[in-house]
Amino acid sequence: MKKLSILVALICSAVFVQAQKKGTDWLKLGIHAGIPVADSKDGSSFALGADVKYQFLDFQSFGLGVATGYTNYFGKDNNKDTGVIPVAALLRYYPTQSFFIGSDLGVGFVTGGNDTETGFYYRPEVGYHSDEWNLFLFYQGTKIDTGNVGSVGLGVNYNLVRPMR
Repeated sequence: MKKLSILVALICSAVFVQAQKKGTDWLKLGIHAGIPVADSKDGSSFALGADVKYQFLDFQSFGLGVATGYTNYFGKDNNKDTGVIPVAALLRYYPTQSFFIGSDLGVGFVTGGNDTETGFYYRPEVGYHSDEWNLFLFYQGTKIDTGNVGSVGLGVNYNLVRPMR
C-alpha cells in the first residue's frame, strides 16, 4: 500500500508540473450508475455515485489528472450499504476529438463495515467526449483483502474548461 501511495503522489506531482505547459485544463463533475459485479453482486442491488476529476490535456491527445468521488453500493437482502472513495491518477487517450479511452488507477477506501479497508482501485473507461460533456462506459473495481468491490455501468461528466494558453 505504501508503494501505491507513493506512485499516486508522483503521478499527481507530474500532473501539476505538466499543467505549467500549454494545453487545456478540465474540471469534470459527474455522476455514474452501475450494476454490481464480482464479490459485490450478491450483497448489493445497484451502485450510484459522484465524480470529481481534474485533467490536463496536452497537444498530443493525452490527458493526465487526478480523480476522486464516492460510489455507494446499495445493500440488498439485509446487507449494509458499502461505499468506495477513490484517490486516483487519471490517464486518458483521445484518438479523435470525440472519442476517448483511459483509466483511473490508485487507492480505494472501502467503507460500510466495521473498519475502512484500503485496496488497489482501477476504473477503465471508454466513451464520447465533447467540450462540455463526457458520456462513458466503465468497469470500477477495488481489490481489498476480503474480495473485490466492483461494478459495470454508465457515467456522465460535465466539463468546466480553462482554455488553451
